[in-house]
Parts: sequence; structure tokens; C-alpha cells
Amino acid sequence: MLVSVVIPVYKTEKYLQKCVSSIIRQTYKPLEIILVDDGSPDNAPAMCDALAAEHENITVIHKENGGLSTARNAGIDKATGKYIVFLDSDDTLGETAIADMVEIIEKEQSDAVFPNSYIKVFENGENDMTAQHFTKEMFSSDPKVFALEVLIGKGRARRSTAVLYNLDLIKKANIRYLAGRISEDFFFNLDFFAAAEKISLYEKPSLYNLKRAGSISSSYYENFFDTVLEMDEQVEAFIASLQEDKYKDHIPGRRETLLYRNLLIFAINVMGDKHTSYKARRKKCTEMFCHPRFQDCLQNGAATPFFEGKFQRMYMGLSLKLIRAKLYRLTCFLAFIAAKINTV
Repeated sequence: MLVSVVIPVYKTEKYLQKCVSSIIRQTYKPLEIILVDDGSPDNAPAMCDALAAEHENITVIHKENGGLSTARNAGIDKATGKYIVFLDSDDTLGETAIADMVEIIEKEQSDAVFPNSYIKVFENGENDMTAQHFTKEMFSSDPKVFALEVLIGKGRARRSTAVLYNLDLIKKANIRYLAGRISEDFFFNLDFFAAAEKISLYEKPSLYNLKRAGSISSSYYENFFDTVLEMDEQVEAFIASLQEDKYKDHIPGRRETLLYRNLLIFAINVMGDKHTSYKARRKKCTEMFCHPRFQDCLQNGAATPFFEGKFQRMYMGLSLKLIRAKLYRLTCFLAFIAAKINTV
């Protein structure tokens, strides 16, 4: 079974060779590698062409810069495999990852295989560290239950890289990445879970995720609150589309807890922004806390979000009590301290 691997490329000439090599070294060989040059201004486009000249299973798409979502979408449109894997060009895959996941998806006749962990690789030389997307106990083969309990209820399994998806389902359901969005993986997975009938679990890390300064995931976005609200609206629509009787035990409080989780994490980012005065930061967070959609979620079952660390859980629980008591100044100060010590 042919597997398409889509790798968007933008300003990653330093990491591209290692990334592609990790695909070429896969023990699973029926692979189609699609490098999508998203108008990269460095030497990466030439590197892509050189790799394609060297390996007959590598195809290159050169396009104007449009962002990660448009690059992945271009890869989806070009892909011809039965299954598809997305990978960022500064990350790598474990050598047996694709073979393992293909074996699982074929055996279980599912629509996707989701790894429950990954490896953090630190560019600054720190030791590699295994991190959990979710635990085995959280997993459900029912995509709707998994979405409600894990993606929404716990804010986990957002990442769409190093996941094996059924490409035919993606194309038939017209699932694409939303252009111009932050957290595009969340929206993609939510749409996929809405269309899928069964998913499978891979109990090993598939991804080696490079942690580096200046990467997309480490950036601060001024208007991320707009995305937080959009995510909440999409979750609300997802829940409204479900058979309520079948999923009624998995719905209460899930959407509200995710909104609280997302808002408070962004509040930490806002309070940690050194380029803005403390007063302006506090004003912005207070306005978010007073937003009608968030106030409604506080009244309708928002709970302490899931975090592996005891300190993170304590912080989230205490902040929830402070916000409910409308002690916004104290909540902002706590977020400021959390930013200082990199709580979440």
C-alpha cells in the first residue's frame, strides 16, 4: 500500500536533509515523498530539487508563500497514496513508524492511527524526553468519543503530524487545513473525527519533535484569542452534529473546559509578553475573562483541565476559582508568575 508523506518546507534548510533522510530510511518502502516549498527564501527550494533528482519517489511542489495550511493542502491534492502522513521539515520519524502504523491500520481496518507519545529533541543540547499526547486509558476507537474526551475534554491529541490517515476519507470528506489559522491541526483533526468511523492506537512514539527557538509553536500571537473563540464555535457545532443519546455521557463540560484551558494558556502568554506594559497586559486578559462566551462557559460546567504535572493542575484549579470569584487582577498576577516559570 502506497503511503504519501507530505513535508511543507519554509526556512528550514538547516534541518531538511535530516528530516527527509528519516523518511528514506523507513523500513516501509512503498512511499511517495512530497516536498512542498512554500516560497522559502533560503536555500531550501534548491535542496528540495536536489533531493528529487537523487530519489525517484520524491516530488517537489514550488508555490508562493501561503503558510503551513496551504502547503499541506497542496500536498493533499498531489498525494496518490492510500494513506498519508504529515511531517514538519524540522522533525523526523522513527525508522519503523510507518511500517508499524500501516500494519495496525490494515489489521484493524480503521481510518487513522494515532500515536500516544512523541520524543522531544532539544536543539540546545538537553537530553531527549518522551512526552505523552494522551494515555492508553484515555483512548477510544470511536472517533467521536475520542474527540469529546481527549481532543476537547483534555485538550490533547491536537497534533496531526506523524499520524497515519486514510487519504481517501480526507479527499471524500473534503477535509483540509484552514488557511490563515493558528492551531490548524486542531481544526483538521476535529473535522477528521467528525467524518471517521474508527481509529486505532499506536503505543510508541512515532515523532521526534525538534524544540528550537523561533519555531511556529514557540511564537506569540497577538490575536490568538480570536482563534480560541473560533475553536469554541467549531466544537459547539461538532457537538450539535452528534447523536445526543449515544454520546450524552461524554458531552457535559467538555467544550467549556477546553475554552477555559485555551484562554488561560493564552493569558499566560499575554502576561509573559515583555514588549507590552503590565497594565496593558492585565487589561487585555481581563477583557478576555469578561467575554460573554467565556462567562457562559464558567456557568455551564468548566472544570480543571487535564495536565500531567501536579503543579500545572494546581495552577489551573486555583485560577478557575479566582476567575469565578471575579478576582481578575490576582488571576493576571498568577498568570504573570506562571509565565516567568514556564508553567505550561
